[in-house]
Amino acid sequence: MKVFLIPLTILIGVLIITGIVLNSYSPISIPSSSNNKNSNAKGAIWKSVDAGRNFEPKSQMESDSNLNLSKNVIKLTNGANNDILALTSRGGVFRTTNWGNSWNILLNSEMIPTTLAVSPNKTEEVYIGTIESKRARLYKTNNPRQNTSWQEIYTEPKSGTSFVDIKIDPKNDNIVYSLLSSGVLLKSYNKGLDWVLANNLKTTVIGLDIDSNNPEVVLVIGTTKVYVSKDGGFSFEESTPKLKAQAVTGAQINSFAVNPNNSQEIYLGSTGELIRSQDQGKTWENLRILTPNLSLPINNISISVSNPNFLYYNVGTVLYTSSNRGESWNTSDLSSIVKNISDILIDREKSDIIYISTN
Repeated sequence: MKVFLIPLTILIGVLIITGIVLNSYSPISIPSSSNNKNSNAKGAIWKSVDAGRNFEPKSQMESDSNLNLSKNVIKLTNGANNDILALTSRGGVFRTTNWGNSWNILLNSEMIPTTLAVSPNKTEEVYIGTIESKRARLYKTNNPRQNTSWQEIYTEPKSGTSFVDIKIDPKNDNIVYSLLSSGVLLKSYNKGLDWVLANNLKTTVIGLDIDSNNPEVVLVIGTTKVYVSKDGGFSFEESTPKLKAQAVTGAQINSFAVNPNNSQEIYLGSTGELIRSQDQGKTWENLRILTPNLSLPINNISISVSNPNFLYYNVGTVLYTSSNRGESWNTSDLSSIVKNISDILIDREKSDIIYISTN
């Protein structure tokens, strides 16, 4: 019998190539000081027009402003038309009307903001969730150019909880949903002037979504379960996706995204895994993903409105992009420009234009 010895370097090379093939890995250029415009610039918001290969800072304030938009953004959201709004952890709401080329201040306060929503038909109609004097509160404005025009529309009677999400009915902007971290879902039929208790799930939750085609379908995502309502949030069916248990946190959902054109398709991010349901939570499948550190959670997931085949997610400062619903992924290491990624926002019309924020 003849014994063939394979050199170690060749064996390692074969294993690496095999791993790449099995994971459908398609590497792209990694941003660095040589291929990112103004990579050393300070800023909380960055824009890419090539699906995350290169970024440029987009945190420039209008010339008449003495406030800075710098590394404290916790949420980005689309407004009407070309507007984008940014919520900062220091009590600020900022808006751009020119795709991030310049920003103006809409609110500057001492409150601790937690979430933000904008009317799909009118960017001037803005809702924010905050914590003030240890109580969760909701504020609204119809004229955000004036700092004093914000009106308090709800105060939670007990401390210890916060608003994690606000959603406006895409077909009727009189209807507004507000979700507390404790699982309490509030609903208003008159743009926040009055509220009713739609449901109390009595569990920790991280966000909600509304079906754009049938707004009676409301989804609430908890840290361990997914809840689906077909009557506008008054009753829910629950499902428990099977996640890998972690030594410290257990099996926990850290992030989620719902296909904006099909609420049957839900993505959940956990530590070291990304799972998908195509039947609104009844069954789940694991997607093959690429993570440099399996001990870190998937922080954000975003799906393109114009092309739902495009998915983005991040683990720490590494951004992952798929143009085929997660069959293969491209990566960008953004550690040269940000210390973390707090949110990912995809342009409405072009799926390869994205904004990221850092806090």
